[in-house]
Amino acid sequence: MKKIEVKDTLKNLFLIVIGSFLYAISVNAFTVPNDLAEGGLTGFSLILFYLSDIEPSYTIFICNIFIIAIGYKFLDKKTLNYTIVANGIISVLLLVVSGPKWAFIPETTLLAPIGSGVFMGAGIGLIMLGHGTTAGSDILAKIMQKYIGINIPTSLLLIDIFIVVPSVFIIGVENVFLTLINLFIQTKMIDFVLEGLNPRKSFFIISEKYEEIARQIELQIGRGITILDGKGHFTGNKKQILYIIISRREVLTIKRIVESIDPNAFVTLSHVQEVTGEGFTYLSQEEQAERITEAEEQGLQ
Repeated sequence: MKKIEVKDTLKNLFLIVIGSFLYAISVNAFTVPNDLAEGGLTGFSLILFYLSDIEPSYTIFICNIFIIAIGYKFLDKKTLNYTIVANGIISVLLLVVSGPKWAFIPETTLLAPIGSGVFMGAGIGLIMLGHGTTAGSDILAKIMQKYIGINIPTSLLLIDIFIVVPSVFIIGVENVFLTLINLFIQTKMIDFVLEGLNPRKSFFIISEKYEEIARQIELQIGRGITILDGKGHFTGNKKQILYIIISRREVLTIKRIVESIDPNAFVTLSHVQEVTGEGFTYLSQEEQAERITEAEEQGLQ
């Protein structure tokens, strides 16, 4: 088990280092040379840089340490440790990856926010895969959720607005709009890194013709289907529910099958963050053993 822990730690550190490097490239190669802004703490650091030439690496490091000290209880110990490491590595790499030689000022204006969004999103995504965070906005959003009652996505949006909107007086209206493009691409890139090339979807299908629907799905797609027993609360009638995990490209096929057999079927479609097991991905024997051990330990607590 010790060997597994060391391997897991090295993998996480590798992801954090690569993610931090991409983060630094985004800021110093795309964002700063093209006078763009950012959301969250990075955006605040860039505002100070544009106004006073204080290096973002210093501001990000000091502010993150302060925020972590206040909100450390909102992170589990493992995430907290990796977050502190990520904060330190990001600050160092922001100093290393700097200077005119790293600057990318494209002839096509849109390439700057696109490049910044792709590199920043990929960097943050890899840091998160390494069980770390970039602190800053993440912790502030959790504090706002607890003490103000605003949910985390809304809190993150408000923090970004609070940082980006005032930037209009420093970088101009056009660059603020370019920054919004950057932030949109960042979000999509983070989702892409965390979910992979082919995120999964799940269907719940309730229909009197469930057997025919299941048969056609198996014939046309070849996916296994689980039949769940259910009961209507109001009518008390028993119902059979089809549950199936599919890839995104198979969604339309499933919809067409259901509509052709039973247009009145009740169907829900949901996003699935991760799927492991037969027909999808497999856990290694070491990972299986680790998860079993963790489950046993939690059961004893």
